[in-house]
Amino acid sequence: RNLQRLLEMQYQLEDILREKDYKTHHMLSALLDASVDELEILISLGLGEKDIIGKIRQHIDDTYGPRKSKSEVIELGPFVKEKIKTLRPKFAQRKCRLRTYASETAAIYIPPDVLGKVVEGLVRNAVENTPDGANISVKVRKGEIGPEFEVKDSGIGISEENLRLIFENYFTSYDTMQYSTRQPYDFKAGGKGFDLLRMKIFSERYNFRIKMTSGPCHLIDEEGLECPGNVADCVPDRRMKDCRNTGGTTVTVQFYPAERFTKR
Repeated sequence: RNLQRLLEMQYQLEDILREKDYKTHHMLSALLDASVDELEILISLGLGEKDIIGKIRQHIDDTYGPRKSKSEVIELGPFVKEKIKTLRPKFAQRKCRLRTYASETAAIYIPPDVLGKVVEGLVRNAVENTPDGANISVKVRKGEIGPEFEVKDSGIGISEENLRLIFENYFTSYDTMQYSTRQPYDFKAGGKGFDLLRMKIFSERYNFRIKMTSGPCHLIDEEGLECPGNVADCVPDRRMKDCRNTGGTTVTVQFYPAERFTKR
C-alpha cells in the first residue's frame, strides 16, 4: 500500500512535468534521495514513531501542499535586495563573496511567497556549491522578454549528465553519499530534493522561464579530485584567481512585465 502511494505521488509529479518514463527503481530512488535530509534530521531528534510521521506529513504539506497564493505587482530589484539581506545571516559562517547588482526594470506579477522561494532556493544552491573564497553574483536586469533575475557562482559546477537531467525528473549536482554536512548553506550541504522541481512547477503556473548553464571544475571533472571547500586549500596551480574562472553555474529566471497580466 505504501509503495502504491509513493508511485501515485510520483506519477502526479511526472504528469505535471509531462514525463512518460515511470521506471519504479528510478522513481523510488529519487523520492528517497529527495527526502533523506529531512528524515535524518527527524530521526536525530529522537521523536517517537507517531511524532515522526506527523512531522513528515507537516513538512510535505508545508513544502508541496496546494496554496492560494495571490499574485501581486512587485518591483523585482528591491524585492531581491531585501530578500538577500534577510538570507545573509543564514550563511554568515561561509566565506563566499556574494554581491548583488540591481538595475531598474519593469515590475513583475507573481505571488511574493513564490518569488521568495525562487530567490532563496537559487541563492542557497549557489552557496552550497561554491567553496569559501570564491564568488557569487546576484543580478536583476532588463532581459529579452522582461526583467531577469540571475544567480551566477564560480563553484564546482554540474556535470553534463546532471545538467541534462535537470528539471526533467530529479536533480542533484553531486553524489548523495559524498555529502560532508547536513547544515543548510554549508559547502556541499545536501541534496536539492524537489527544490528545482518545485521551481519548474512554479514557472509553468506563474509564467516565467528558467535557464541554466554550467561547467564543472576541470580538476574535479578531468582529474577526479575533490574540492576541499576553500580556494586557499586547493592545489597550488589553481588558487584564488584561477578558481573564480573555472567551473560554476548560472541560473537565469526570465519574467514577463506585470502589464502583460494586469491589462484589462
